[in-house]
Amino acid sequence: HIAQELPVGSCTSRCSAMAPLPWPKNFNWYSFALYRYKVYDVIWKVSATATIGATIYLGVAVVQTWNASIHRTWQHYARKERERAELMDYIRQAREKGILGPSKVHGFE
Repeated sequence: HIAQELPVGSCTSRCSAMAPLPWPKNFNWYSFALYRYKVYDVIWKVSATATIGATIYLGVAVVQTWNASIHRTWQHYARKERERAELMDYIRQAREKGILGPSKVHGFE
């Protein structure tokens, strides 16, 4: 058995052949950590920028939706008042021609 033949911690060419990526002998863990933190910083900046952009986009969308809703409400109110004024004009003309009798409601505006 291999475990009995090799002392603990030793590695032969057979062990390095089984490793998925052989590490170079002069690998610098400190520079690896620095590059890793640089990547983390980039990921953090991209995430923060995307979050701020999404917040601004959603804020603008809410304001535009609110404005459209108010505009639609105003258009409905203006149309209703215009139709009411036209109806009152038709009633007045019908009363002047004698087609429609006098109103039972007095003193109401």
